Amino acid sequence: MGYLSETGNEIYREATLAVKPLLIIIVYVLIGLLPALANTGEGVSPHAGVSEKSSHNFIGSPSDDSLVTQEIEISIRETAAGYMLFVPDVIYIKKGSTVRFVITNTGAMYHEFYLGSFEEIQQHEQWMRSHPDMSHVDQNAVAIPAGETAELVWKFSVETNLEFVCLIDGHREAGMWGVIIVHDHVSGSTAR
Repeated sequence: MGYLSETGNEIYREATLAVKPLLIIIVYVLIGLLPALANTGEGVSPHAGVSEKSSHNFIGSPSDDSLVTQEIEISIRETAAGYMLFVPDVIYIKKGSTVRFVITNTGAMYHEFYLGSFEEIQQHEQWMRSHPDMSHVDQNAVAIPAGETAELVWKFSVETNLEFVCLIDGHREAGMWGVIIVHDHVSGSTAR
């Protein structure tokens, strides 16, 4: 019995030594890929690489006014209690639709309408906290000064769930976010 135990330990030790170099190579390769996987760098907006390349394919793409199939009006409101809201905050869109969002800021503050996947928005929100004075030049975002209206035209080519949000510091926490559900079985665009 003692012989089997020693043989088992020896086999385990030899197997571990044989696998160890392979594990070290895998770890070094993964470490080398981290900058490419992060797709961000100092002074570079994460959405410049993410949204304009991969995420736009995932959430859709900017589109031409002449292709609009639906128009959705969104109102930005600020309440006396300090809440900031998009109305409506839940929107259903049929896959394949090209939507013109008409966003009117009825409040007294400057706001944004930023459209993206939940993951993209979370990454961008973290980046914005580090760079609060950054100005947006994204195709999936518009700035809306107080009392003004802005438009964003977007083609929703895949079934997905998205978020729209104002990423100015504190605005999301005050209620400025909503959800877009894109599905093939929605008849037209509806909002609530």
